[in-house]
Amino acid sequence: MSQPVKEGTQSDASGAKHGLEALRQSLAFTGPVETLGDHEQTNDHLALIYESRDEQFTAVVPYIRQGLERGERCVYITNENSRETVIEAMQSRGIDVDGALESGALSIHDEQEAYLRNGSFDPEDTLAFLDDAITEAAEEYEALRVTGEMTFILDDDAPVGDLVRCESKANHLFRDVDGMALCQYNRNRFPPEVIRDVINTHPHLIHGNRVSHNSYYSPPSEFLGPDRPAREVERMLGTLREQTDAKAELEGRQRLAHELNEVIASSDQTFGEKLQALFELGCDRFDLELGALARVDTDDDWFEVEYLSGKHEHFEPGVELPLSQTYCTAATEIKAAGSVSDPHEEGYDDITVYQEFGIRAYLGTYVEVSGDADRTFFFVTSEPREHGFSDDEHAFIESMGQWVKYELERRLREQELRERTEHLSALVETTPECIKTVAPDGTLLQMNPAGLEMVEADSESDVTGKCVYNLIAPEHREKFREFNEEICRGEHGTLEFDIIGLDGTRRHMETHAAPLRRTDGTNAHVALTRDITDQVEREAELERTICQLQQSNNRLQQFAYAASHDLQEPLRMISSYLQLLDNRYGDELDEDAKDYIDFAVGGADRMRLMVDDLLAFSRIEQADGAFESVEGDAVIERVTTDLQMRIEENGAEIVSHSLPTVMGDRKQLDQLFNNLISNAIKYNDSDPPYIEITAEEGTDHWVFSVADNGIGIDPDSTERIFEVFKRLHRDDEYPGTGIGLSLCQEIVENHGGKIWVDSTPGEGSTFFFTLSKQPTD
Repeated sequence: MSQPVKEGTQSDASGAKHGLEALRQSLAFTGPVETLGDHEQTNDHLALIYESRDEQFTAVVPYIRQGLERGERCVYITNENSRETVIEAMQSRGIDVDGALESGALSIHDEQEAYLRNGSFDPEDTLAFLDDAITEAAEEYEALRVTGEMTFILDDDAPVGDLVRCESKANHLFRDVDGMALCQYNRNRFPPEVIRDVINTHPHLIHGNRVSHNSYYSPPSEFLGPDRPAREVERMLGTLREQTDAKAELEGRQRLAHELNEVIASSDQTFGEKLQALFELGCDRFDLELGALARVDTDDDWFEVEYLSGKHEHFEPGVELPLSQTYCTAATEIKAAGSVSDPHEEGYDDITVYQEFGIRAYLGTYVEVSGDADRTFFFVTSEPREHGFSDDEHAFIESMGQWVKYELERRLREQELRERTEHLSALVETTPECIKTVAPDGTLLQMNPAGLEMVEADSESDVTGKCVYNLIAPEHREKFREFNEEICRGEHGTLEFDIIGLDGTRRHMETHAAPLRRTDGTNAHVALTRDITDQVEREAELERTICQLQQSNNRLQQFAYAASHDLQEPLRMISSYLQLLDNRYGDELDEDAKDYIDFAVGGADRMRLMVDDLLAFSRIEQADGAFESVEGDAVIERVTTDLQMRIEENGAEIVSHSLPTVMGDRKQLDQLFNNLISNAIKYNDSDPPYIEITAEEGTDHWVFSVADNGIGIDPDSTERIFEVFKRLHRDDEYPGTGIGLSLCQEIVENHGGKIWVDSTPGEGSTFFFTLSKQPTD
């Protein structure tokens, strides 16, 4: 019967306006604790009906404790229990009894002080005692809270009826005052007829820590008046009517719920058939003519009929309207069940479905569909409706709407799954790669057509259900077995191996495998396998070609080096003999002959310069690539020293900002900067020539720049200048071999970088190149 007390009360209980609100906030009691709005008396008079001492104190102690916490004057009247027992019960449940007694907030009285003040029970004396207590409490405390054990009447000679009449009159005493009384009745000691009268005379009851609204309560005028029997009969009949109506309504709800469950649980009906059954059920339940499901978009103000339960002059599937011209806004605006029973009063008499379609009542619910257009599920009628729709009807259509939502989303998921399955099946069937599943023991479970073709099988039955290891080349079989076992243990991996088809053809395969969880809880091996036989052969052929090209390139480099080196001597000889010819026979030669000799000597000299540059170019290609730490500032110092005479002759100004240390070939880097600075001075008409050298740090490289104020380069020619022997000027304008920038490009690329130019004719050029921070392989 009793339930354990939850110690303490809500911290804001003191904010309640009266005692019943305080009880409502207490964790020690359950129940709505409503006020009795149809009675003029206060509700703050309660009866506790208990069957054990534990149940008694489980309710009484929280009641007293809450009063003390709210700053009320608390009075306890003992009889059945001794003063000591009551104090012990309060202390064991967390009340500071000594402090409360000392402050006067709590007082404990026996029946002689309260009920039997003149030696016997007199209702008027008891009411006077309570009235005095209320008056005294009002002077100093927030309110009065009284509780008394009523078993004293059983030990007195006074009629129990006097006590019941006193209880009824006490309701007037607590009217419009800050007071609350809890009368304690031991059900085991009082006769049932007395307990019945106690129930009749108390607006609220506490039993088993529940606070119950007392529908059997009778106001004093009814309980004590001559019409009591007639009123009891009326109340009993009313209670029976309410119970019967409630039972009938419950049975109706259960029947409708059962019918709804039967409809939605049917496995042999389509969605449309189930929806039609729901329409019929709803039309019967709500007494409406037509059921419908419509697609809606609240943002675009759009409405389209999708399904309909019957024929209508205006409604049919496919009909579209502005959503705002339908009753469905009653549901879409609140995203729940909504209804219209009086269009004129509710502001719907100016919309299309009222004016043109003649619809006079609506009950519908909003259905939010994930992944698709939202819907409204609704019922309408052209007949005016006398009464509005009940909460039960709103709740029932919402439950119907929930099924519609579930079913629509389920159909979407099934459609998506079907499309994905079809898509996956098409991929499996048409992909040129082999897709297979293998059991942990090596049994081939599945293989697509491409795989069957690779193993030279005419049909799937030729290989499925058999050991896949038999298709693996003998020298790779054990490796594949271990790989299969690893995959089936849950790992992922890639493997290359050879297979031997049923007709004996050998192929080289590459497989990417992952575990596949099966319905029995074990893993299988699923893999995508490619035939890379041709690829392997192409790669081998490519390696052979690369090797041949490397050998050929080495021979060409050796030839270029040898040729350029061996050409030096014949060119010197040609030049020397021509000069001897001029010196020895010069007086005998006419001017034309002398010019011819000059032309020949000049040509031989230019060719010797070209051979020198070609020799330098080939030496870069022949370099062993052993890089060292090279200080950029030191490179510039060496180069400007070598070019000192040219710099002074041209009055050139060279500015070099702090340059980093890089890994490279010192001689090649000297050559690189020498060529770029020389060109910047040569191709420069400014007075004076100005060259600026900088470096900016990148993520894994340095970007160097050599900028000048020279003649610049036509943008259309910036690619040509790096080609060997390509020149943009005649030799009589700017002499040279046309190999200097090619040499720069070769040096930069040999260091793993790249070179480019940014130039504007007449404004100068800036050559950029990158050098890695780390040595390049």
